[in-house]
Amino acid sequence: MIQQFLENKQEEFHKQLNDGISEFLLEQMDETFYAFALDCNIYEQGEINFCFNTIDEWEKTKIRYGEYNEEELLETKYNSGDWEKYQGFETIYLFDDWVEEEEDIEYCLNWLCEQMILFLDTSIFQAIPKTEDFKILVYDHDTDVTSSQERFEDFSDIELFKIKS
Repeated sequence: MIQQFLENKQEEFHKQLNDGISEFLLEQMDETFYAFALDCNIYEQGEINFCFNTIDEWEKTKIRYGEYNEEELLETKYNSGDWEKYQGFETIYLFDDWVEEEEDIEYCLNWLCEQMILFLDTSIFQAIPKTEDFKILVYDHDTDVTSSQERFEDFSDIELFKIKS
């Protein structure tokens, strides 16, 4: 049931993604981004928060948090919950109701990974001012950000989706 629903939602999702990022980029023309995340609360009506971060903002975050070990820094660098300036610049909802089944939540997150792979071929993705090591992440808000890389490994081995070697 959820598979068919998401297939029917694909065009609308990409329109919201492309429009949201296009509008955002018009307002942030002087920024260069190192990461884009879909920070999701799928169980809450399929909530998807679009998030970007810049190196300058990351440097401010490192100062704010102080001394961290390498693993903690990696987690913080790619956790949009620690991104202040461009966290959740756009929020969309896939569903009208809560999603309670864990397998449906996982299916949605996997579907979003597939959508991000398709997004790579768009002019909007090409227009994003990116660092050379730019990353795309898809994760549930309450999980470790490394779950994004693990999920993407089922679909692609592109460096763009890897936060750990």
